[in-house]
Amino acid sequence: MDLQAFLAHAPGWQAAAEGSAAAIEKAWRFTDFAAAMAFAQRVAALAESINHHPTLTVGWGLCAVRWTTHDAGGLTPRDFDAARQTDLLDPGPNALPDPAGAGA
Repeated sequence: MDLQAFLAHAPGWQAAAEGSAAAIEKAWRFTDFAAAMAFAQRVAALAESINHHPTLTVGWGLCAVRWTTHDAGGLTPRDFDAARQTDLLDPGPNALPDPAGAGA
C-alpha cells in the first residue's frame, strides 16, 4: 500500500516527516493531560507488542502519534499496519470528538 492509498482510507491520518523521512501522523484530543498520557501508554504497549516504536507527543489534552521506519528511511507496510492497530485502541472515556474527523 502506498501513502495516498492509506490516507484515502484512514480518517485523521496525515502525511508527515520525521527529519528527512516520510511518516504518518494522527492526533487525539482529550479533556486533560492524564487522559492523553493514558492513551500514550496504550500506544506504548502496542508498540512494544509489535516491536515497532512511534514518536509520541503528549501535552495537555493531546496525544499525537507519528509512525515511520527509521531503518528504511521512511514508510513501510509496518507503519501502515501500526497505524491501523493504533486506530483500534480505546482512547478512553475522556477522548474528545474532533470536528475535522481526526482522532477520537
